[in-house]
Amino acid sequence: MKSLVQVCGRRLRIYLSSLQRKGGQKTFSFLAKISCPGKRRHKNTAKFGILLYSISLFTLTSCIHFREKTYLDVYQGEPISFEEMMESLARARLVYIGENHTLKRHHRFQHDVIKALYQEKIPLAIGLEMLPFTCQSYLDAWIEGGMGKKEFLKHISWKKNWGIDFGLYEPIFNFAREKKIRLLALNVPRFLVKKVARKGLSGLTEEEKGMLPLITPSSEEQRRYLALSLSRHKTLGRESEQYIYEAQDVWDSTMAHYVVEYLKSDEGKNSTVVVLTGSGHMVYGYGIPMRVARALDLPYRIVIPTSSGDIKFQKEWEKYIEQAELTHEDFHFIQKPIADFIFLVPLR
Repeated sequence: MKSLVQVCGRRLRIYLSSLQRKGGQKTFSFLAKISCPGKRRHKNTAKFGILLYSISLFTLTSCIHFREKTYLDVYQGEPISFEEMMESLARARLVYIGENHTLKRHHRFQHDVIKALYQEKIPLAIGLEMLPFTCQSYLDAWIEGGMGKKEFLKHISWKKNWGIDFGLYEPIFNFAREKKIRLLALNVPRFLVKKVARKGLSGLTEEEKGMLPLITPSSEEQRRYLALSLSRHKTLGRESEQYIYEAQDVWDSTMAHYVVEYLKSDEGKNSTVVVLTGSGHMVYGYGIPMRVARALDLPYRIVIPTSSGDIKFQKEWEKYIEQAELTHEDFHFIQKPIADFIFLVPLR
């Protein structure tokens, strides 16, 4: 019996081939999407930073020219309208929307989905990878109108905690403030993730361990998926590889914990949570969705926007990693679709 992935893959290839015959240009590539952090003090942090970002952003990408935006129902293997996709998302209690952090159109798409859900009068909360849980009180003050933008960014240490242009996210923050939509800080403080990446969970002090929720390990299938990225790294030993798995577990377990905590609260028990993170935290249901589903039996949807060839391998990364040469067959061990819906982003 053919797997769901094979069936959907065949239907997707048929669809894309039809586009190619009509003048579209088809080029599929599975790339590791990497965001290189800035200057670091620790001599090994740069390579771990590159790797952590590559794992968090490692997902399906494509180089497909479309004249218009396309929304693909992965289970049906067919393009649908935005409105049809929203009908499905509106029936979920959790909507996971991935992103490449630096692509503006991904954030516009996230904003469009949030606005569409709000227009359906669905009680909403927005979960954010961008900020650690230690910033929750400042998010609450922002929603209540208690501080201006400059003061807000200072209090949440945006440049230190995230470092990516706030302007990319600002429309979502402003919409949440205008409509009084709760913002949830989901992430773990960055220094903890960095330390785990260097020394493992066993390298944390008791005080540091006390800051974390229960950390659950990734599935064997997810680790095999992550290994596709790790195998490209030129400087990792076996011990370091295990630490990277543990750092990913810290990330995903912490974010899942705060999503579950909110949904169990009096405020959140009737709400839909839109979770905004790098796609690597949700593809194939790995990471956050898997852990939330263990705790709560609630309907959810995963939506992944493609990068459409805009993430390019940078020469300065060659010291640490090799350029991806992954094929469709490398992913055959995964017996489930990458997401419920894929937003095929048009090239400029």
